Amino acid sequence: MGEFKRENSLGALPAHDIVNYLIAIEDLDEASRFSDGGVTGQGLPGYRPAYSHTGMVVGFIEPSEDVDLQIQSASSIQADRTLQGQRIKVTLDRFYVESYPGLGEHIILCEFNGKNQIQPAGEALKFAKKFSANDRSAAAVVNAPVFLGLTVSNDGIEFEGRTINVRSKGSEAILAALESPVFKAGLTLINTAQPALKPFVSLATAAIKTVESGKNNKQVHEFNLGLDFDDRSTATRLRLGTYIVVQTDEKSWDWTQFFWQRAASQLQDCRLPAGESIGFNYTAIGISRFESPEPVRTRR
Repeated sequence: MGEFKRENSLGALPAHDIVNYLIAIEDLDEASRFSDGGVTGQGLPGYRPAYSHTGMVVGFIEPSEDVDLQIQSASSIQADRTLQGQRIKVTLDRFYVESYPGLGEHIILCEFNGKNQIQPAGEALKFAKKFSANDRSAAAVVNAPVFLGLTVSNDGIEFEGRTINVRSKGSEAILAALESPVFKAGLTLINTAQPALKPFVSLATAAIKTVESGKNNKQVHEFNLGLDFDDRSTATRLRLGTYIVVQTDEKSWDWTQFFWQRAASQLQDCRLPAGESIGFNYTAIGISRFESPEPVRTRR
């Protein structure tokens, strides 16, 4: 994989290019704030809205019925080797927007690439979902299926994602193709290679590339999540639960200062008042076992 590049994200651009983009989408107040924040003498941006970060940190939430759930670094958990060769479900459980470029409600395209590890060769997968959200609110998406029945290889799984801020006129008509029932239901896979997957992936790829080419549509964040069974201290390991991907450039992130509030379905900072935003965009991705639907039986 590796199709998504960090240097294509808005926050990776020089400050003046970000200002020009904000002017182009008529977010003049934000352009002024960003311009006034300027760049410090050390070459670091003085104004850092959530959308301008290009890095990430990954946390993990163990399945639990607790009200407040602890979060661990995804590199500190134990891998579940019983998942090797098994089929899993990947879902988009939450997408929180602290801030995105533009005024009013944001239209955001979330794109996922993956690979189904079946024999004799793996199949490339692509899935995309459009949703809307205002600043400091979550998109109306809960447990949305992305890949259903993904086969786990002995080395784990790898998928990448990115978000695109959609601001060009005419993009809505193209995004309508991603609202068809087959896209909404997620990409359901079977144990053998599917010839139908290739045109499905091609359709999604064409639609996304057309949206991406829009003058005022811009990638905001990208991430590559490799979940394996390695014992390396830096490895991000695979097990059933929820992975929290935070869009941040913070170098000293401490997951012990955060917890997941089940009732509000949000990430909470222990150091802030209840309900206060943590100040970053984040995504919750669920990994669970895939249960094959029972075949429909007909009467004789």
